[in-house]
Amino acid sequence: MSSFFLLDAGFQNYDWGKPASESFVAKMKGLSSDDSGKNYAELWVGTHSSCPSRLSEGSKPLLASFFEEDKNRKRYFSPAHEASKFRRTVPFLLKILSIKKTLSIQAHPNKALAEKLYATSPDKYKDPNHKPELICALTPFEALCCFRPLNEIVAFLRRIPSLAKMVSAEEVLSSYLDIPPILPEKNSNEEKGILKSLMKNLYTTNAEDCVRELRIHLKHLKSSKPPTQCVEDGLFVRFYEQYPDDVGCWMAYFLNYVQLQPGQALFMSDSEPHAYISGDGVEIMACSDNVVRGGLTPKWKDVKLLIEMLRYDTTGLDSAMYQCRSEEDPNGWQVQIYNPPSQFPDFSLYRLQNSSNEPRGKVLIKIPSIGLGFCLEGEAMINGSKVKAGDCFAVSYGDVTCEALNRKTLIFVSSTNELSKL
Repeated sequence: MSSFFLLDAGFQNYDWGKPASESFVAKMKGLSSDDSGKNYAELWVGTHSSCPSRLSEGSKPLLASFFEEDKNRKRYFSPAHEASKFRRTVPFLLKILSIKKTLSIQAHPNKALAEKLYATSPDKYKDPNHKPELICALTPFEALCCFRPLNEIVAFLRRIPSLAKMVSAEEVLSSYLDIPPILPEKNSNEEKGILKSLMKNLYTTNAEDCVRELRIHLKHLKSSKPPTQCVEDGLFVRFYEQYPDDVGCWMAYFLNYVQLQPGQALFMSDSEPHAYISGDGVEIMACSDNVVRGGLTPKWKDVKLLIEMLRYDTTGLDSAMYQCRSEEDPNGWQVQIYNPPSQFPDFSLYRLQNSSNEPRGKVLIKIPSIGLGFCLEGEAMINGSKVKAGDCFAVSYGDVTCEALNRKTLIFVSSTNELSKL
């Protein structure tokens, strides 16, 4: 029995995705154009019921069904995996995202909250799992994530009367008018309380007042000269043009703005606010589709829950800006390994790149359990089986060898994180 097989991965057409001619997702499915006008947003590789993968040959059984058989799990899942809480399941979900239009302001519940939400509202929250996630940029990538330092937020409030009015800045911050304002210790309970109050006031403002203040600020920005504007002002205008009169436009001034270059990654723990703005990326996460939204979307929003569940941590960006482990293979391959903190054993990600048009010999990685992956560029032999750009695959735990075939190659493999401590 082979330790490798190809997969037929599903995809999602969402409004925020890219047209086929621009989308990595469409490219992976062999589509260069689509007259239907649909946007190609996400490719899913995994067992989640919302968009499950299938084996590409034979009767094309669901990947989840394939692993219901003991002999198949024994072949592909490590003994540590089968002895862990993940027994009999693939605990991660691998995706490609192609983003043309900003995704919603959102956060993901922790495990305990996810179980509660699934039990009470299964129509809105599709599974009982948490959803930590990591995005690795394929192209230049923009995002908002985690609360920015409070002194920066205060500076924006003092500069933007409409926003200060909406959040009742003078009531929430007793030293708001002081120069400089006296602010609480970073990440203290007092600071968290201030941030939560600002968010609550923002999101509970009367809808009519919210629209009026949004339009006042937009008019001010469009009538002012560019040198007087900052990056966040530009984001506000972009958000408003995509989602007119949406309260989420104000989050440009509350969350950190991040730009990633290919190979750089962003790790989002549970309960951290974020929104992906543009670009293409490989995303690895716990096997969940739970999202709590709070703006920049026409979809259903659970603002009350979002306000209660957020961390309100102004140091979150330090851990979110993930530093991968890079290794230079003797044969010239570039190997980057993305492991989340040990308290998140659900997933890890491996990026394998041969930047030369010449074959570079074999590169070897060791994965803790079942591996799911795809080839984005070039052709290669993986554990003796050929893959080409657009192929998705599964590979058994342990040694994974990859050999490029005469051209530049880019391959991603996902697996669990270290399982020895479970």
